[in-house]
Amino acid sequence: MTFDIALGLVTAGIAIFSVSLLLPLTRKKHYVMPLALFIMIQAVIALEPLVFHSFHYLEVYYIALSGIVWMLMMPSLWLYVKGLTATYAWQWQKKEWHHCWPSLLALLVGAAILVLPDSSQVALFSNSGRELTTGFEVTVAVLILILLLIWPIQSALYIYKIAGQLTRYRKDLKQVFTDERNRALYWVNAALAFLVMSWLWLLGGLFTSLLETEYDTSGAIAMLVNLIAVWLFSFWALTQKPAFMGLYKQLAQAPIAMISSRVKYEKSAIGAAQAQRIAKKLDVALQDEQLYLNSDLTLYGLAEHLHIPAHYISQTLNQTMNTSFFDWINRARVEQAKRQLVSNDASVLDVAMAVGFNSRSAFYKAFKARTGTTPSVFRKQATHEIVDEP
Repeated sequence: MTFDIALGLVTAGIAIFSVSLLLPLTRKKHYVMPLALFIMIQAVIALEPLVFHSFHYLEVYYIALSGIVWMLMMPSLWLYVKGLTATYAWQWQKKEWHHCWPSLLALLVGAAILVLPDSSQVALFSNSGRELTTGFEVTVAVLILILLLIWPIQSALYIYKIAGQLTRYRKDLKQVFTDERNRALYWVNAALAFLVMSWLWLLGGLFTSLLETEYDTSGAIAMLVNLIAVWLFSFWALTQKPAFMGLYKQLAQAPIAMISSRVKYEKSAIGAAQAQRIAKKLDVALQDEQLYLNSDLTLYGLAEHLHIPAHYISQTLNQTMNTSFFDWINRARVEQAKRQLVSNDASVLDVAMAVGFNSRSAFYKAFKARTGTTPSVFRKQATHEIVDEP
């Protein structure tokens, strides 16, 4: 057994196991359905070395199926990301069917491949030296070429859509939450990067083999990189929940302006005087009640506490105070942390937890963004300044 076959079997095993765990969840969690399809597609792709090495009688069937799975891969990932980042409970809708058109074309091409005579299949997919003679053979060859041209364009477009969606989503998180932990979905970017790397390696192998240069065409490296991508998707996806899942009802009943939801503030919603009163009330409540100490505080939790509509608070923060809910709360946390770093000897982690942060990394990131330095360096500098005072 070659190394690429072994890697393919491991990848397929991980994918099939993950899908077996995901399928029971699809009844209530519809966003999981496109993910299960995406991971199952990875299992099919991973079995390619095994099929071509040990099951030659299945090669034509595998080739006919390959076009379909490759055309479904990125649309399924896009729909998963869309469902995961939605501000509502995502479900499959009729308008999503347009994502399937390229795979339907691949289905027709696959069927055409299967009905070709054996001699025609050999002429298409091997170096037999036999030229394509019939019109049907030429038509199938052209359609295969069209699919090969469509796939990279389609993939690039979906990668662009996914990257844009994740960027907008992370900005929307800051309108509602004070902590991005387990919500920012940076693992999706990492897994997608590994997936693209495996494609580029395979593409490089294709071009260098065409140029008849020395190159490892076994695909082992590509399979290894793909294994990492599949593992990342499988591991994280089994535990990842939509960030807004617990707030679907509030977001539907009292929507706030967010990029992904495309809800806009109404100019007449609150006047300048009312916005100033709300801003003052927000600052007083933040300092006097130290609301920032609540690590699980959300915009809707604050709205309920102050008896002010959430969209009023959001509009005031964004338009009157020129900040987001995330930055407003974390700024107060950092200011309190600065005082504690100077006044006591508690560890940096203890200080972070005491002022409302959920993790050391989130604290460091917010602290450095606010002060330009790390908490440890800030404490040393502040201590030296106190000692140096006459």
